[in-house]
Amino acid sequence: MIEWVVALVAGAVTAWWLGRKVRHRAVSAARGDVIRVPCLLRQAAHEGRWLRGRMAMGPSTMTWEPRTRAGAEVRFPARPTRTGLRAPSRREGMRMNARCAIVECTSPEGSFGIAVMPNELGQVLLALSRNAAEEST
Repeated sequence: MIEWVVALVAGAVTAWWLGRKVRHRAVSAARGDVIRVPCLLRQAAHEGRWLRGRMAMGPSTMTWEPRTRAGAEVRFPARPTRTGLRAPSRREGMRMNARCAIVECTSPEGSFGIAVMPNELGQVLLALSRNAAEEST
């Protein structure tokens, strides 16, 4: 019985903490600060592997910050354009959170995907659209 109570309390604290971080990033983005959104990046040049990292996004910036040694050699493609939005396949869902949304993009270097949790999806889509608007002007 005590194990159940401890597990429930740990789950509640984790949910509160993650929600707090999401709200803090949303407030920072509204102020125009650079925010770092945790996500996964997949490029065809890297055998289609999903690499962990963060997207650093601000009013005039969008860069990739890797969290692993494998991602250290990856450079975020220049001039990304969103081409689609989808849910992970069953196979992808085994390697990442199945609730993630995958934003499919293309650039002069090739196609790539960004997997992000639904509560952070708006920030990523806004940064991509902002980046596309800057490229067109």
